[in-house]
Amino acid sequence: MATADKKSHDSNETEQLSDIIPTALDDRTHSEMGILYKESTETLRFIKNHQWKTVGATLLTFLGIIFTAGFVHANAAMTQKLMGITIILTVAVIFTLTIYQFWMHNEQRKIDMLSGHMSSLFHDVRALKSRLEGNLHRYTLLAFMILTVILGAVVVNLALNRVALA
Repeated sequence: MATADKKSHDSNETEQLSDIIPTALDDRTHSEMGILYKESTETLRFIKNHQWKTVGATLLTFLGIIFTAGFVHANAAMTQKLMGITIILTVAVIFTLTIYQFWMHNEQRKIDMLSGHMSSLFHDVRALKSRLEGNLHRYTLLAFMILTVILGAVVVNLALNRVALA
């Protein structure tokens, strides 16, 4: 029984491979498209990495603000200034994360355009994850990053209030 299933699977796989429609591009153009595709995927990884580093650096900066306020025993005026800095930093980071998201969207559009010139097998592999699913993941992570930064700013506010009262 297992042998019959294996033969059936092998014949289906062979049938699918014979249905592959190759790219219509000449070798040189196809090579250029491959290079552009690789460059765009590397850029996507770079952007995603920078988004997370931005969030991490912001949270470390918030920690530094709290530590500094506690270390110098900041008064109410000083803590208000530090809270102003925190708010400005939070807005700037949210703006930066959004800019990264637009950049990622543009790179994704380049990849989609490039993949239109690849083989049918390439299309089939890329179709394993739908565009909707990819967008859902990207924007959910963006929302999570923004909420993390906002919650960090709230923690700074609470800590600075405590420092000012001490």
